[in-house]
Amino acid sequence: MRTLSRRTVLVGVAVLAVVTVTVVLIVRATAGPSSPGDVTFAAGGAGATVGASQFCDVQVTECGDDPDAVAVLRVPPNTPLTVTVPEEVTSTPWQVAFTFRDAAGAVQQGRSPVFAPGTAPGFTLVLPAPSDQLTSAEVQQYGARISQGPNGLEFATRATWVLSVDDR
Repeated sequence: MRTLSRRTVLVGVAVLAVVTVTVVLIVRATAGPSSPGDVTFAAGGAGATVGASQFCDVQVTECGDDPDAVAVLRVPPNTPLTVTVPEEVTSTPWQVAFTFRDAAGAVQQGRSPVFAPGTAPGFTLVLPAPSDQLTSAEVQQYGARISQGPNGLEFATRATWVLSVDDR
């Protein structure tokens, strides 16, 4: 029976460690960003939780998506929508964008205030008039990339969570 020298064993362990670290780094580099948690939309005693439909790294250079990540919820007129976001979102600037139909049937768009990092873990959306019908809501998490647009500074959207409203 042949015995390995201490030096041979140490070299073998070092090679194994280097190979392991290299494999881990390659997998992490090619895996792309992961979804930053789930958002919950709730209205009238019902709720829907959904993962991000689009998500990027902080610099908004590497992105992934989940086309099946869409929540559907019934939200009757004059019913507030409560949006609850995870810590991964509250640690960054975020906002809720939404669309609704007014009493005349015209589609309107709106946005919540932008929430600063470390502030609100949720937001309650109340439309301007009791007869307005919410049609969609989208949580937008902003990334670190900022550019100058025609209306001032524009922040790149890092991740989005989508609610489609069932208004039957």
